[in-house]
Amino acid sequence: MVKDSTKKVFVVVVIIVVFLFLIILGTLFIGIKGIGSILLWILGALIVLGIFGIVVYAVYWLFFKKQKFDATYMNKKNLVNAGRISKPSNINDLYLSGDKGHSRVRLGKIIGYCRIQVMRKNIHYDQTTGEPILVTDPKNPMNKTEEYDLEKEEQDVFVVERHGFPLSLFSDPMVIRMRPDDHDMLIGDISANGFSIIPISEYYFLNNDYLDVRKIDFAILKEAQRGIFFEHLKDSKEILDKAVGLDSGHKKEIEKKNLYEIPQLPMNDQR
Repeated sequence: MVKDSTKKVFVVVVIIVVFLFLIILGTLFIGIKGIGSILLWILGALIVLGIFGIVVYAVYWLFFKKQKFDATYMNKKNLVNAGRISKPSNINDLYLSGDKGHSRVRLGKIIGYCRIQVMRKNIHYDQTTGEPILVTDPKNPMNKTEEYDLEKEEQDVFVVERHGFPLSLFSDPMVIRMRPDDHDMLIGDISANGFSIIPISEYYFLNNDYLDVRKIDFAILKEAQRGIFFEHLKDSKEILDKAVGLDSGHKKEIEKKNLYEIPQLPMNDQR
């Protein structure tokens, strides 16, 4: 990583030096006015190429690029959409509260909010050894379950836009997840009780919850497992439709292949 960054810095420095050298030579032989017209022409060409590149990339992204399925990212997109729909109209910006020695920090504008339930894994430990123990079924003391049990916990999801328009078009909004007790009332500007937010997977969590693997890691894995399960069901339906002939596009491709004639040699051709 250090070598790569050093190479990038060296390339940038070389480009700047060459550019300045060309400007000096142009000023000596062409003059300042000629250099100004050349720079304007270069700027116009770069703008045209930039617009053309954006259009080409958009067409490639929408129609030609094969999108990989990412269960966690898809769940994040679903939370963003749910937050945009469910957001109350009386909330504005999200802040970190800090403390007496740290002033609060503005995270951005709240563009979405929703409340969800997550599964929390509770591990039971032996009071003497400190090792995880199996949970006893109250109805059947002889039956030992796994070393943990599950319980539901409410969680608030804030969709925050760090930058305003037009920079927001080129960046994904932040999805910040926290307990309802970790922020003040949902009116006006909202303050979250923390010093910082930490990225974990596709989401952000308060520094207070950073090591709470029973809630964060377990919930993210369960959500990804659910996404993969439903994606598998969708793929199974597509495969089944192709097998029974319900997929019209696949059926037309098969019919076209059946219409192809295989050339045959004449009977009298001896080879």
